[in-house]
Amino acid sequence: MRELPELFLSVDLEMNQPSGRIIQIGAIVGNIYTGEVLERFSRFVDPNEPLTEFIINLTGIKQAEIDSEGVTLPEAYLDLVALHKRHKTFCNPITWGGGDIETIREQLGPDHKGPWPFGRRWIDVKTLYISHRLSKKAFFVGGLAKSMTRVGLAFNGSKHNALADAENTFLMYCRLLSIISPKVSEPVADK
Repeated sequence: MRELPELFLSVDLEMNQPSGRIIQIGAIVGNIYTGEVLERFSRFVDPNEPLTEFIINLTGIKQAEIDSEGVTLPEAYLDLVALHKRHKTFCNPITWGGGDIETIREQLGPDHKGPWPFGRRWIDVKTLYISHRLSKKAFFVGGLAKSMTRVGLAFNGSKHNALADAENTFLMYCRLLSIISPKVSEPVADK
């Protein structure tokens, strides 16, 4: 009998605008049954273009951080794959909305070598949340932080920081699982 997956990778990206080039990858590894976050991951990615003023103000990411700490997208991707493999996380990452994993794949381009470890899908927590709200005939428009308040959670960290967004997406997923099945544990808040 196959074992049910417990450990999942929750992933979020921040991107420069208007180009859409990745500037930060944030991820956490968490246990969906206990809500425990086992490891956090954040990498600045050098987009090979200056950050726009809009993105600097929105994300708080500074050009100096990209210049001093930024790695290439292939380097950040390999680090993310290593995290996934080290914890043997489920192949489909958790995301808020769709497309972050596909954005990584697209921006790696056709020269990307090696097998793609993240499957062909992702677990879209935003769609699950909207479905939950529709089932209650309740209002559902809003971003992650506002949506979290509607299920009794508080957003931790800075909005538009890929690591904080990845972790909060994971906590939101755990909460939604506990609503679907009360046998699933509530998220564990880190102190």
